[in-house]
Amino acid sequence: MVLKLDDTKVYKDSEESSKATHQERGGGAITMSRLNFFRIGLLGGFTLLGWRLWDMQKPLTTDPDAERNGSSATREPTRIVSKAPRGIIYDRNGKRLVTNTATYSVTITELYLPDPAKGKTKDEVAAITQQRQDVYDNLARFLGMNYFIAIIPEQVNGVAKKGVFTNPERNAILNELEILTGTSARDWDTKLADLNKTGKDKDLLIVNQDSPIPVEKFDMYKYLRDKYTQGVLFLSDGELKMLQSRFYTPAYQPIEIWRNLSREDAMRLDERRLDFPGVGVQTSYVREYDNPRLYSHILGYTGRFGSQEQLDNANKEAAGDYIDPQDPNDPSSKIPVYEIDDKIGRTGVEAWMEPYLRGRKGAKEVLVNSSGQILSTIKIGKPAQPGNNVTLTIDGTLQAQVADALEKWIGEANKQKPAKVKEGAAVVMDVNTGEVLAMVAFPFYDNNLYNKEKWSPAEIAEFQDEDKAVQVNRATSARYAPGSTFKLVTAAAAINEKKFVRGTTVVCNHYIQIPITSQPEPSQSFRCWGTHGAIDVVGGIENSCDIFFYNAAVPDETNQYYGRSRYYNRGSKEPIYFRGIGINVLNAYMELFNIGKPSGIELPGEYSGNLPTPDKRNGQWSIGDTMTTSIGQGDLEITPLQMCMITATFANGGKLYQPRIVRGVKDPNGKDLTQFSPKLIRDVTKDSVKWNLPDPVDATKRQAKEFVLGPGVIDLVRQGMLAVTSATGTAASQMYGKVGSLKVAGKTGTAEYGDVIGKDKDGNDVRATRAWFTAFAPYDNPQVAVTVLITAGENSIEGSTYAVPAVREILAAKFPNLVNQKA
Repeated sequence: MVLKLDDTKVYKDSEESSKATHQERGGGAITMSRLNFFRIGLLGGFTLLGWRLWDMQKPLTTDPDAERNGSSATREPTRIVSKAPRGIIYDRNGKRLVTNTATYSVTITELYLPDPAKGKTKDEVAAITQQRQDVYDNLARFLGMNYFIAIIPEQVNGVAKKGVFTNPERNAILNELEILTGTSARDWDTKLADLNKTGKDKDLLIVNQDSPIPVEKFDMYKYLRDKYTQGVLFLSDGELKMLQSRFYTPAYQPIEIWRNLSREDAMRLDERRLDFPGVGVQTSYVREYDNPRLYSHILGYTGRFGSQEQLDNANKEAAGDYIDPQDPNDPSSKIPVYEIDDKIGRTGVEAWMEPYLRGRKGAKEVLVNSSGQILSTIKIGKPAQPGNNVTLTIDGTLQAQVADALEKWIGEANKQKPAKVKEGAAVVMDVNTGEVLAMVAFPFYDNNLYNKEKWSPAEIAEFQDEDKAVQVNRATSARYAPGSTFKLVTAAAAINEKKFVRGTTVVCNHYIQIPITSQPEPSQSFRCWGTHGAIDVVGGIENSCDIFFYNAAVPDETNQYYGRSRYYNRGSKEPIYFRGIGINVLNAYMELFNIGKPSGIELPGEYSGNLPTPDKRNGQWSIGDTMTTSIGQGDLEITPLQMCMITATFANGGKLYQPRIVRGVKDPNGKDLTQFSPKLIRDVTKDSVKWNLPDPVDATKRQAKEFVLGPGVIDLVRQGMLAVTSATGTAASQMYGKVGSLKVAGKTGTAEYGDVIGKDKDGNDVRATRAWFTAFAPYDNPQVAVTVLITAGENSIEGSTYAVPAVREILAAKFPNLVNQKA
């Protein structure tokens, strides 16, 4: 926001500060402060270094006209660069999701700033230095900039002699820094001394990077310009950006130091250009994102380079992109892809598709004299080429409906219980292509904030809140135990290993006792959420019976401490022997479904998930670990996107697709450049994976075995998923009879996490939970898979109560005709 300052006051301040250098106070001439001497020294050093670099890299040619005119005797060929607008991003239906909005920005051209080097006397140098400073300070007042405290540690310290620094004002400066920063003088002493020891004390150090001084409060610090200033600087936003850009931008090239100026303020500034030598106004573009609530986590944002290292790395990665083998002498092929004041995609599609979106700069070669004046044009290269346009797989209409459903049921969870839900995610995927039709992460954030020069305290606090972590895409980058939704994988593994078939039952009496010695007692209790009686694999999925899946996972093996793997029903002395597949085999099936590996979606920062194995525990693995893993708890972690991929694989008969969020790329004229086709990771019914299992004779050895799902396995799991939404399934209360003729197959899940927050009526520990529901529809002709996660912060919420109705409303939005038909 531009400060509406009194123009006459700005004029007055400028006039008075200019006069001050020539007036006398207290009968003596005013001497220039050490800060001004430092600025001259800094400027001189930069100028000399810049000239030497230029001199070594640029060929010089004699300029006869200049010689005759008595001006510069040389002229230098150099390039003037023109930037290209960034490409546009669209949804699958052609709706524009981001726009390059024309705006005004403020620039400073160093060549035209008051130059102290032109002063012939000490007073003239001081006067010009003050004039230069006035440009920065008055511009800071006009625009409402912040000020940063910067120090040159080497100058604050002085030379170290016998372990003591020689600057006599060092202690006074350290005390002032304590007042300004809140960090003790002792800590500053230690830090600056350490920088000296490591030889890192020559660089400019920004002291208050995260808490700059607003311009309206800066007057109280001005006294420091005449006090303890050796090595201490107060730099406005504009002065700091000029300092940072000095080595990488020629003096005649404008440097953008402020963005998003209103047309009114741009005109006011332009009218006063004589009061701001070197300052200009130019038209530029900012990325304006459509509806950040819906798209911020998908689109991401662009940002400037935070360091020279970032810039160098970006140019290294993009090396060669601009070289045209047809015309290697084109000036535009010689310029770096990025310069210090450019923007680059930081997160989301903006980052992943950066090579397509950034466009290509143009350039022309001109002659300039030693004063930086352009004499003539030598060569005109290719004009700047706008970036290519990217089309996403996202359906904008469905995306809005998914966001509404997720936010509604997060609100319901918070309304019904003091759950303090702070996060959630929803993903909708085309089961036959892997295209992501919708992806929503909660909490939302506003990526348009990155277009602002200054953030409010509330905005800063929002982004710095570690609990909210608003920029994290919960659908792809957060890690969660999947709870009972993972039972789909355990069931498929147990069926495929022929441990269970349709009709093979386990009796669930709510509790089982696992002995921890060779005797029945003492034992450890494990419980199911219900009491299901005799139950087979379809019923196990339908009712999400924990005890069934304990039996499916724990193998029949003998341990030296507690004997053969067995359990006892409560009140019974008859052992029941486990007959499951074991953790190593279960790991193989996790590998088959790609758990523990990134999906490859076109978004940076994806979490690959965690596949828990005994090897990661150095062999320290128990029956209890296998049991908790089998029901999606313990160390097992996946993302909502990965759960949606697994669901889609069961829906389409076994094809595990790489999820896609980018559909294609077109050039600025609408010509197709790239169309992304479905990419199959594997068909789990045809493409096996190898997994090393312990040798049955010698457990220290391993033998590789191939795993692939056989005939009928997926169909049996699908039957269980369909039963989940029936009148007796775990999703019955929110799904059965409420989706018309649409047949939905799914799996509920409630995953505990964190510390104990209380006890239930039976005295069992209660923890906060994550509510899951994953589903596909229509059952007979699957088209989409939907996964919803809602995470409670301080209470226990059920997937069947809050995640299921969110999925129901998403499916109703996707298939309104079927949902409105009678079953």
